[in-house]
Amino acid sequence: MKDLQEEYQEARNIQLNQEQFVYLINLFPSLLVVLSDGIVDREEWVTVKKLAKILGTEFATEDLGVEKEENLTLIYKAEFRYLLKYREQWEDKLLGGLKTYFEHNDGSKDFVLETMHLFAHASDGISDIEDQTIKRLCEKLGLEFED
Repeated sequence: MKDLQEEYQEARNIQLNQEQFVYLINLFPSLLVVLSDGIVDREEWVTVKKLAKILGTEFATEDLGVEKEENLTLIYKAEFRYLLKYREQWEDKLLGGLKTYFEHNDGSKDFVLETMHLFAHASDGISDIEDQTIKRLCEKLGLEFED
């Protein structure tokens, strides 16, 4: 995960600590679910922004300055937007890194599954394409798919 974090941060010219980066990677499958129908609608983007705010508040560190929560929230929003736009460039790397991460962090599996379903429900329930995307991601990540 460390090599992946360094590669990503160098490409993006940002600094996140390991915990902040891990949460970004844990949410990547959910972003793929949001994008599965080809568009990110208003309700889905509202959910993405809410999650960025929660993460910004929860994982802000002193090195981000006085407005640390707001700064980290803005970083997460920018990274979510970037990953939605450049998902093809990062998908295999980030999913591979996440699968490896799961080998030593079994508890993260539930978080990833729950957030994929949360994002899928963000607008009018889970569509067939979102369901297929979740199934595909579960297979790639070694997660149990729940119908």
